[in-house]
Order: sequence, then structure tokens, then C-alpha cells
Amino acid sequence: MTRIVSTFGLSVALLSAVLTIGHSAHAASPAKQVVDTAARNNQFAFVMFYRGNDTAAQAMHKTIQTTLAGRKDAVIVPVQINDDTEQELIQRFDATRIPMPAVAVLAPNGAVCSVFPQKVNGHQLTAAIVSPGQASCLKALQESKIVVLCAQPAPSTEIPVGVRQFQADKLFSNRTEVVTVMATDPNEAKFLNQLRIPTNQQTPVVAFMAPPGVMLGVFNANVTHDVLAQKLAAAGKCCDDENCKHHKAASGQQPSRR
Repeated sequence: MTRIVSTFGLSVALLSAVLTIGHSAHAASPAKQVVDTAARNNQFAFVMFYRGNDTAAQAMHKTIQTTLAGRKDAVIVPVQINDDTEQELIQRFDATRIPMPAVAVLAPNGAVCSVFPQKVNGHQLTAAIVSPGQASCLKALQESKIVVLCAQPAPSTEIPVGVRQFQADKLFSNRTEVVTVMATDPNEAKFLNQLRIPTNQQTPVVAFMAPPGVMLGVFNANVTHDVLAQKLAAAGKCCDDENCKHHKAASGQQPSRR
């Protein structure tokens, strides 16, 4: 097995928000209905929280409107934080503690892409509209899952054996999400570049991540189950059993942090 590159830390976009997803047994509020409709329409929801119609709120709303003008993949969802009918969204983001105004960006799959308090610019808003692959990784990490991202050279390419063995391991199976993307997909180019994943390989490239957003390494298709398990243990993300064979194998191999 040859490791291509190893880096410990995701991009700011990938780490910008890791929030718990809640569910309500009550009828959805007007804003939540808009968010749900946006998800069904494969649109991003820009949930703008504000306290009052002050200058800062007006400026943020104008920036969002201007940036998203003409886009069909995004909607704006204003939410006043003292609106009792919108408590589900307010509590989900603990919005009463965020400096106002603020905008939270939700991907169609429910992943939180970014949260911007007080001020935001057009570049930040546009960057928050992430690729499907990044949205899938974000959601899994926010659900406290281990993520194995496979950049495939072709749709028919099989997932590497080591990845399949890792996912089948009963120690990891219930908390592992395997995400596949096409390495040559232009929609995924920015995300793969952020993760330093080469896109010109003839075989799959594997990026290994642990919650809340720890990059454990990028490997070629020959990566083994044992290497993945040891990397996870070395990062303190394996399990609580000190006698675990992966903990022992990883002893003295703690990853550097930055």
C-alpha cells in the first residue's frame, strides 16, 4: 500500500458548521416548510436569522438577494428570532446565541454548509453552495459518522477492497459512510482540490475522515482495512477499548495536528 498524501484538517468550508439535526413532531412552521420544499427541489436554503429590521439586517438581506439573484438552486428563508412559531429552526441553530443578523446555509440533503454571523459577502455565500459530494461528507460528519470518500475514475469502478472490508467490520459498520464521486466530475473539482485528491489516477483515490472534521489521510486503491483502522485509532476515533487490536497497532503512531 502506498500512501499518496496525508493531511490532518479539512478546509474551512468543510469545518464551518457541525450542528445536530433535530426533528419536530409538530406541524412544520412556515419557514421550515420553505426549507423542506427547497430540499425536495434540490435547492440550498439560506436561512437568515434577524432580530429587527435594522441597518445590519437590511444590508445582509440585500447581499444575499444580490448574490442569489437569478439562481434557481437557492432560496432565502428569513426568520425573526423572537417569532414563537419558528422555534424549531431557531433552536436547531441555537440562533438566540448567534450575533445578529446571521445566515445559515443548508444543502438539499440537510447538511449545514456554513453559518455567517453579523456580516457576509457574496464570495462567502457562493462558496457555501457546495457540491453533492461535499454535502454528503458534511452530513455524515455532522451525524458523527466516519467518512470514506472514494474518487472513482469511472462509474463502473469498484470500491477498493480495503474500504469494503473496513465498512463490513462490525466495529465500524454502523458508523461508517462511504461516499463515491467521479474524479473527473467538474462539479466536484473544487472539493477534491481542497482535500488534495489527485483526479488523474487510473484507480480510485480514498480520502479518510472522522468526525467532527479530522482528515486522517488520502490513499491509493491499495489501502488496507488495517491501515484505515490504525489511522482511526491513532487519531483517538476508534473505540473506548484500550485492549482493541487497532489501538495497540497504532501505539506510537499518533498523527500530527495543525
